[in-house]
Amino acid sequence: MSMRHVFWLVALAGGLLWGCDTLPGAPSLEGRPPVVSDLSFAPDSVDFNTLPSEQIRGDTALIPLSLAVTARDPDGRIARVAFVVRAPLNHHRTRGHGTLEASGTDRYTGETTLRLHRAQVGPYTVLVYAVDDEERLSNQVRGTLWFWATGGPPVIEEVQVLDTLRRPAPGEPPVVFQVVARVSDPDGLENILRVELRVNNGAPILLCDDGAKASAAASPTAAMRWPATGCSP
Repeated sequence: MSMRHVFWLVALAGGLLWGCDTLPGAPSLEGRPPVVSDLSFAPDSVDFNTLPSEQIRGDTALIPLSLAVTARDPDGRIARVAFVVRAPLNHHRTRGHGTLEASGTDRYTGETTLRLHRAQVGPYTVLVYAVDDEERLSNQVRGTLWFWATGGPPVIEEVQVLDTLRRPAPGEPPVVFQVVARVSDPDGLENILRVELRVNNGAPILLCDDGAKASAAASPTAAMRWPATGCSP
């Protein structure tokens, strides 16, 4: 065998060895965020009318809530595991929050007490997430806690509002318009806590009772208006 052939064999063997060093393997776990899973909580459904007397303060229910979740960090340490309980419809309004403590291998548990008015019925979102020691945020796991009372939630029967508005030109006065929502509640109009208007996820605007709510016996619905003067929310 000539030296030329030996050279090519050596070069080929070197290329194979180099290729073995760079074959695809397990991906690096550096910089990976934590992962949460297997959320459980109890209770997941509460009926105001079946609660024991010690869990009722007037029209407010005191609901003990226990939570558990699995949290892992592939390349670091879990710094904290937190939970939030969000109100129906308005997820920016929380009804409970806190942190969970380690209670075993990758398992975190905790308890809190929710205080819910009997008129605030509906599905509450229970959300849990984790943060690692590098402040990396995990995924979120969610569940639904249903809160019931006699009858059911309020109903928006009708909304009266202009379907078209013209933006005023510079120097012109602002456009004034009215929103009227006719609402009812199977538990009676006095059980309606408030009616809110929200535009493009902006801050809520409280609609005012036009007086029909005060005379619930005369009508099963009430007209809530915005803007309005001389009325109480």
